[in-house]
Parts: sequence; C-alpha cells; structure tokens
Amino acid sequence: MVRLHGGPVPVGLPITVFERSWVLSWLVRAGVPVEVPPEMLADIRAAIGPEGTPAGYGLPADADTTSVALYTLSLAGAPYEPDCLWRFRSGTHFATWPGEQGTSVSVNAHVLDAFGQYVARRPDAAPRYAETIADLSAWIGERQQPDGSWTDRWHASPYYATVSCALSLDEFGGPGAAPAVRAAAEWVLSTQRPDGSWGRWEGTAEETAYAMQVLLLTEGRDDPRRIEAADRGLAYLAGSTGGEHPPLWHDKDLYAPFAITRAAVIASSYLAARATVTS
Repeated sequence: MVRLHGGPVPVGLPITVFERSWVLSWLVRAGVPVEVPPEMLADIRAAIGPEGTPAGYGLPADADTTSVALYTLSLAGAPYEPDCLWRFRSGTHFATWPGEQGTSVSVNAHVLDAFGQYVARRPDAAPRYAETIADLSAWIGERQQPDGSWTDRWHASPYYATVSCALSLDEFGGPGAAPAVRAAAEWVLSTQRPDGSWGRWEGTAEETAYAMQVLLLTEGRDDPRRIEAADRGLAYLAGSTGGEHPPLWHDKDLYAPFAITRAAVIASSYLAARATVTS
C-alpha cells in the first residue's frame, strides 16, 4: 500500500502479528476446524521477546498484541510462559504500553485470556498467576456499564469491548464473574435490531459477529432466546447487507482490519449454525 500510493499511511503498518493472532484466536476459540500452519505458530512465537511483541515489525511492543499472541499459542497447544507481560502491569491492571496514562478494558481482558489459558494448559503454574487473574477479573468487572456492556478506547463499538470482557470473564473470572457475564448477554439480547443485526449506529457484520459470540460462547448458551437471536443474526450475516465492514477500530484514524473482522464473522456463523442444528 505504501509503494502503491507513494507515501506513509495513517495507521501502524504492517500488523502481521496482530492480524495472525486475532484471526487464529477468533477461529480456534469458536471451535472452527482449522489446520493452523506450524510455520505461522513458529512466527508468532519468534515475535515474542523479553519485552513482548509489537503488532508488526518496527512498532513498539504492546500488551494487547502480546497477550493475544500468547493466548493464541496456548489455544493451539503450544503455550509459552507469559512473563513478558509483567512489564505492562500497573497496579491491579495492565497498560497497553508501560507508563500509559489511559486504560483499556479490552487489553486487560486479553491479558486475562493469556494468563488464564496458560494456566489451563500448565496447571502447575496456577499459584504464580492466581492473584493476578483474580485482580484482573475484579478490575474488568468494576468497569462494566449499568446496562451490562463495556466500552473501550481502541474500538468505536461497545460490542467489541463487551465480547472481549464477557468471554474472558466467563472462562477465567470464576463464579464471582457470572452475574457480569449474564448481564452482558442480556444487554446483547435487548439491543438486537429488527433485521437481526447488532451495531452501535447501524447494523454491521462485525458487531453482529461479536454479539453472537457473547450469546453462544458464554454460560447460558443453550437458552432458547440466545439461539433464536443468534439464528436471526446468522440470517443477517448470510445476506448481502452483512458483508460490509466499516472502519470501527481506533488508531490515528478509524480503520478496519478486514482479515480480523472476517474471521470474527466466520467464527460466529459457525457457532450459530451448530447451535441451530443441536437445538
């Protein structure tokens, strides 16, 4: 793109590690039967150094990409110790970069995923990370909105923040996080649009995919209301209007990482199709 248009672009480029990690984590977490190339896992592993990993070559390491890369490796059966994340710790939460003044719930949800999935693969490491997992779960829960959603600095849509937080709390937050996860699912149910989509300003395929994951990947997924809502969401995604991916991600401007959003749609469509068959 830089060569084609003769100059710089207004977002970080390339985003190789970021893109691969998000795509694989969406697909594998949803159970989509994919064969992950060993070379791709090796590249993700090689990108993680003592300070973590950047989204792509030439960028500074960040906690978000580092945690999703670590989570992806654990999901794929190749767990790597997440100690490089400690440099991003700021009290009971984690900063995107050391010294950052702002906070991000989605980054912290992804850090929780990284620690939690590593412990799931390496139970003997539980004592080392148990306190941090509890602190993160509490910190994320405290930032839930009264309506059951979360909002975040890195994405314009609350559906992205909510799927990040609800999935991590459901899997690694323990029994105390269950009310927050249920509240998130109820918010999703209450905000579905008449055409079956979800979206902050209008229905979009990306936001619909995130909403469907909240319904189908958290406790209570067998609730007939969730299955019916997800089925309507699947019909929206299958239609021509469900193919649009407007820019909702925050950087120096708004952008849309198409491979990542497409992977989210594939994962959610797979989940909804399975739920419909088994219901």
